[in-house]
Amino acid sequence: MRTTPLPRLSVSLAGRGFELLRAAQWAMALVIVGSLGSAAWMWWDSRAIVEAAAKYEQAAERVRETSRQFLAQASRAGLDLSDGRIKALNREVDFANQLLEKRAFSWTRFLSQLEDAVPPHVSISSVVLSFKDSIITLNGTALTLKDVTALVNNLENHADFHDVVLSQHRFKESGDGKISGQDTSGMVEFTLTVMYRPALS
Repeated sequence: MRTTPLPRLSVSLAGRGFELLRAAQWAMALVIVGSLGSAAWMWWDSRAIVEAAAKYEQAAERVRETSRQFLAQASRAGLDLSDGRIKALNREVDFANQLLEKRAFSWTRFLSQLEDAVPPHVSISSVVLSFKDSIITLNGTALTLKDVTALVNNLENHADFHDVVLSQHRFKESGDGKISGQDTSGMVEFTLTVMYRPALS
């Protein structure tokens, strides 16, 4: 009896997306490895930051300890280094510097230079000098606004006067006299500030 061979049948047990699934697994594995590497790097970097912060904290503590020792020594010596005393000391130093500036200030030279800068038909009624910032406030009257402009220009062109600012001016409504035979009814009252820095002679 002759036996008929059975036909061979090949069946693939793998699904059609098996290759894609394997590729996705490899991609996820790479992402996990990269995340672990990044976490390890961040952990190492944070250690360096913590060590640097510890060094700065130690340095700050040494400074605080030195300050405490200095304050203790000052207290034993009878010195008051409190915040209030330091602020008062700064005010006293500023006051002393102003006194020194006043002693070195030449009113004769200042008034002579101011007189040279004041044009005709301009009258200065008051001069206020701040020694702290060398700012001069001038109050006065002028026959016309053109005379005020001439005063500003003269001060700006003077070697010892700087930063002229005409802070305010107004016209007088009525005059009560004459200057050099001219009617004063249109006179201008003004206030200006100027910095006075005399050149070294």
